[in-house]
Amino acid sequence: MNKDIQAHEWVTPEGVLNEANIVAREQLYQGMNGRYVERFTVYTGESYIFKPLTHDAQYGREQWVAQHIFPELALLVPQLIASSAAGTAPEQSWLIYEDLGHLSHDLSENTMLLVAIMMAYWHTLSTTAWTDLPRVGQKPSIQDMLRDLLDHQQETQILLSNLGMRLSSANWDDLTLQIRIAESRLPLVLCHGDLHPGNIAEVHGRLVIIDWEHAHLNTPLWDMYHLVDLSHPLFPRSVTPQLRELVITVYLDHLQECGVEVDPDSFATWYHAYAFVFSLWMLRLIDHDLNNADCIWPEEQLRAQWQETAATLRQCMNRLFTE
Repeated sequence: MNKDIQAHEWVTPEGVLNEANIVAREQLYQGMNGRYVERFTVYTGESYIFKPLTHDAQYGREQWVAQHIFPELALLVPQLIASSAAGTAPEQSWLIYEDLGHLSHDLSENTMLLVAIMMAYWHTLSTTAWTDLPRVGQKPSIQDMLRDLLDHQQETQILLSNLGMRLSSANWDDLTLQIRIAESRLPLVLCHGDLHPGNIAEVHGRLVIIDWEHAHLNTPLWDMYHLVDLSHPLFPRSVTPQLRELVITVYLDHLQECGVEVDPDSFATWYHAYAFVFSLWMLRLIDHDLNNADCIWPEEQLRAQWQETAATLRQCMNRLFTE
């Protein structure tokens, strides 16, 4: 069966599932624009994943990534079955993926280390043919985060004080220097862009990385922070300093196997400076969500996310300024 032709019977010209040609549908999650990713079943008994555009700013990105990058990633990504035609209006655009079944998002230590190994692989892929990829993801660059924290220094200092923490001018200078050095010495690589636990799954022993619509070119630190320390209201976790160091070590070891040498001590210092700035910026973002009556996340989950991010901040500060 030509799945591409069949798919256009499953989706209406308006870009929604065609109830006349499917037998069941199940909402999986809601995107930032209110549209739902769904599992649907057709009359032959096969099921697929229907994904409309879920983030308006990412229009066309996932189709481009699936066409140009997925072939390089092979078994790491779900198979793209069909997609809307190029030039389709954003509100009518869609993709259909293979249905991998129930996805387990329990990011165990072993899974995290396996992702670190595979991340080293995709970070060494040549990017020369991917000039259409942007240089920024769904969040500001790390330099913009640092600038934002410094531009709102009074708010930043109050936040740190409430955590029982204080940074001197020399500490801020050192953070700024480490970020600048890292951004100048580390290469721009293919980054997944949103590598939190909800986008990492194991299915029948197979590691799968989903939702590549935020793929962009950045330093390896972006993916590393999302893998290790980015908190998410739906996927709580606890990361120790020992696990953080282990993930970095495994990543660098496999980067070396791929022919790329990075000084481990320098990378660890850069990462902790990066994670400190990112986490502090995230705390301000979570505070904003807590004060936003229209926020989609429940308050209890946001407060748990806040505590998790604060723990990362403390660990990074201890690593940077007390060792």
